[in-house]
Order: sequence, then structure tokens, then C-alpha cells
Amino acid sequence: MKPITFFISALAVLPLAVSADCPGHQMEAAQKKAAEQKKDLLIVISGNAWSKGSKKFDQEILRNDEIIKGMAKDFEKIVFDYPNRREDAHKDLLEIQQKYRFREMPSLILVDPQGRPYAYTGANNAKPDEFLAHLAGLHKVGVERDRLFGEGFKAKGMERANLYIQALKSLETLPDGSIREFYSPELTFIAQADPEGKTSYVNEIEKAEALRSERERYNLFLRSREFDKVIKEAESEGAKLKGEDAQRLKIYVIQALAGKHDYEQAIKEIEVMTKMAPESDYAKNSKQYVSYLTNAKTRHERAKTPRVKKPSKPIVSKPVAIVTDINALKKEAKEIEAAAARAIVKEEELKKSNVASAKKISDLEAELTKLREGDKKAAEALKKASVESAKLARKATAMKEVVENHEAMEKRKRDIGLLEKKAAELKKQGEELRKKAADIQQGK
Repeated sequence: MKPITFFISALAVLPLAVSADCPGHQMEAAQKKAAEQKKDLLIVISGNAWSKGSKKFDQEILRNDEIIKGMAKDFEKIVFDYPNRREDAHKDLLEIQQKYRFREMPSLILVDPQGRPYAYTGANNAKPDEFLAHLAGLHKVGVERDRLFGEGFKAKGMERANLYIQALKSLETLPDGSIREFYSPELTFIAQADPEGKTSYVNEIEKAEALRSERERYNLFLRSREFDKVIKEAESEGAKLKGEDAQRLKIYVIQALAGKHDYEQAIKEIEVMTKMAPESDYAKNSKQYVSYLTNAKTRHERAKTPRVKKPSKPIVSKPVAIVTDINALKKEAKEIEAAAARAIVKEEELKKSNVASAKKISDLEAELTKLREGDKKAAEALKKASVESAKLARKATAMKEVVENHEAMEKRKRDIGLLEKKAAELKKQGEELRKKAADIQQGK
């Protein structure tokens, strides 16, 4: 991981804008239409009214008939126009910015009908004839993602885990934290398929997300000038860590000391930090850090030195205007910090919701697996019963034939017995007749 930008923390505020209709409803309608037409959604974030880059992109790309026709093959397009002042933004647009975390104007976000992003891009100074090819290449990322997800769902064990990981790694243009936020069900599937963590992918994602949350939390404290709180918490958390992880927490301590203008102690902490892992990037940049602190200390001491007042003209209203501007900036900074704090809270709530959804999906998948196994066993039992039934039917037929043959044989035996009896009687009668005939011949 690259070292934290030293002592300079500022909230990147992207100007947001108002749309004629409710942006939230526009987004829902576009997603529904995309689903019905079996297309993806192309979200265009533009500052057309104030950004030269956005205006050029709008004129040369978005209004090009050939490009409009080409886009329509794979995408339902929706454009949000952002003004230059944050206070003019519709709340739905603030939520869209918080959700998709874009950082440039113009920004293009490729998402599926469910709103899950799979690619980000910008104007890229692309010529009209090159832009469609660029967009088609990004669309293939989504197609390949879905193919791998489909194969992964059918697979089992490590094969399933590797297919899901391959799909998620292909989404390389997504901002930090997007995988965890939008693809938590797939991360759950990976964890289930790889319970021993052999791939380490889920652990890496969770670690990156934890570092991002940590960075945002400490930067919020630093912007709020809660330096003692930063020092206390960073020292406490850093004591449980080693190497570069401990150095990372020490950096927050050094930033807080610099914020308090305690530059001597901050330089001492740099020496302590360097010894924790001498070969790390933090240690390699330690001289730079010391140089920055030394210069900051010099500037601070100069600022404290009283200046000789020179005769000046009567004070006019300009300083009052400057003070007013500063007060306005302070007010806006407080609003931004409050909004950032709310955003962090909301993000944590969304994470919990995603975890709950992932668990529910996992439970349903387990139940579906049981039902499929039960159905398979029932089918096997039915097949076995059919085979057994056929055997019994054949056996019953054979037995019936045996019985019938037996009965026929018994009948024939009885008939033969009767015939033999009758023959005996006829024989006897014949003998009697022959005897009588003999007697007659002898004159008896």
C-alpha cells in the first residue's frame, strides 16, 4: 500500500447538481426499462453547464447520431447534469454520488439493471469513431462477469471460489470499496466455497475495506481538529499491531502532532515509526516527512513573529468582504464534515444490510440445495421403485403362467385318469363279452 499523503487531508468535494425531475425516480425508471429490454444501464455524470470537458464530451460524443445509435444496442442511457455548487444539488444526486463514488467530470458508469457497476470510464479524449469501440470493450467486462458468475453458481468447492474471484478481479476500474458494497453475496459464496481461506481473496477485500474505513475515520477527526483524540486512539490501536500496520497508525499520530504545531515531538515519532519496519515505504519516505515538518515549523514560527506595521491607507470595506468569505467557507466546511460523517454512518448501515442480505441469500441457497438433494433422492427412489415394480410385475406374470400351467396339467391328469378308468372298464367289458362268446361257441 502506498504511504498516506502526509499531513494534508482534505475532503474531495465534487460539485453536484439539480435535475428537472426527481433523479431517484429517473434512475428507477431507467433500471426498469433496461431490465425489460435486457440491456445494461449507462449512467453519464456531466457538468455540462460549467465543465469544459463535459461540454466538449456532450457536443462531440453524446450528441453524435452514430454513437447514440451504437449505444442503444447494449445500453439504456441516463444523464445527470451537476452544477458547480454543492448546495444546488438535489438530495438524490448526493446519494448517487455517495453510492457510486465517481471523481471526475464527465464520468460514465456501466451498471447492470440491478444497479451493480462493472466498469467506470471518462471522456478519455476519445474520438467519436474510437468511443464506441472503447464502450464495447467495457461492455464485454459485464458479459464476462455474468458468464463466470453463471459457471461459478453451478460449480462447487474451490472451482466455484476461483470462478467468482476471476469475475470480481475483472472489475478493475471500480473504486475502492465497491466490491464489498455491491458484491457481498458473491464474497459470501467465495467464503463458503473456500472455508479455509486458501485463496485469501475475501480476507484481502475485508482488509482493504477496513483500511478505507479507518482512513476516513481518522481524516474526519483531523479535519475536525480533534488531535488529542487521534493521538489517543491511534496509539491504542497501533500498540496491537506490528510492522507496516503499526507504522500506518503512527502516521496518524504524527499528523495530529503537526496539527497541534508540536513539530519536535512529531519528528521524534518519525524516528520511532522508521524503526518499526526499516524497509517499508513509510521508512523510505521518512526524510521527506522530516523535511516537511521542518519547513512547517519554520513557517509557523515566522507567522508568530510580530511584523512591523507600515503606514497604511484607511481601512475600506474589502477586509470585511474577505472575513465574510472566510466565514462562509468555514460554514461550508462544517456542512461538508457533517455530511461526510452522515455518509460514513449510512455506509456502515448499508454494509450491515448487505451482510444480512448475503446471509439470507446464503440460507436460501442452502435450503435450495437441500430441496434439490431431496428431489434427487426422491427421483432415485422412484426410479428404483419403478424397476422393482417392473420386476414384481414380471414375476407375477411368470407365477400366473406357472399356476395356469399347473392347473392345465392337473386337468390333463384328471382327464387321463378318467380315460384310463373308462378304458379299464371297457377292457373288462370286452373280456366279459369274449368269455360269453366263448361259452356260446362251446354250447354252454
